Amino acid sequence: MQPHSFDVDIVIPSSNQKVKINKDAIVVNQTTIACADVTAVRYGVSLIGKVKKPIKKSYSIEVKSKDGKTVSIKFDSKKVGELLEEDHTYYYIMTGLWHFVKKQLVNFFIEQLNEKQTLEVGAAKFNYEGFTLSYKTWFLGKTKTALVPWTDIKYHQDKGLLHIQDQNDAKKKVALSFHYDWNAVVLNTLMHFLWQEKRKEKLQKGERIEP
Repeated sequence: MQPHSFDVDIVIPSSNQKVKINKDAIVVNQTTIACADVTAVRYGVSLIGKVKKPIKKSYSIEVKSKDGKTVSIKFDSKKVGELLEEDHTYYYIMTGLWHFVKKQLVNFFIEQLNEKQTLEVGAAKFNYEGFTLSYKTWFLGKTKTALVPWTDIKYHQDKGLLHIQDQNDAKKKVALSFHYDWNAVVLNTLMHFLWQEKRKEKLQKGERIEP
């Protein structure tokens, strides 16, 4: 039985972009970024048009390297049904990106937390203890920040956004866009990982989390 290949090699019909992804690099047309140099990703699917009657789907995948170079994969579908040919193209590319790039970014986040470093994704700031969340006080409407422990955090996804908040105080919250905030998708995967096997409780105590 041959091992499954996660390599991507495709020409996207709607955008005519040539995309190759393997263990060494991501290549879009004439631009190449080594997988080892990738520091951030963002991606998503948008419905374009009226909420109840969208006219097309728009797909976007972007990758950024440590020297600021970016590659962008974008294409559209004029249909909005479920599991279109373009959906399969998107997931084909995303599977390669997950295997060769996103997994290593999640592991990097875990190592940084183990080293007691503070990380920032969009407007979200967090470390091994929890999230630093902003909120407005009732008095003069001033904005303050508070460290909310991992065990008091809840999160969910809705319409391309990652919502993170204090489960005891709804005013303490932050929202990140998978499309526009670099590594919001990485943070989302990290949180899925930490919510299993009491990892967030261990992390909060300063114990090491194994990727």
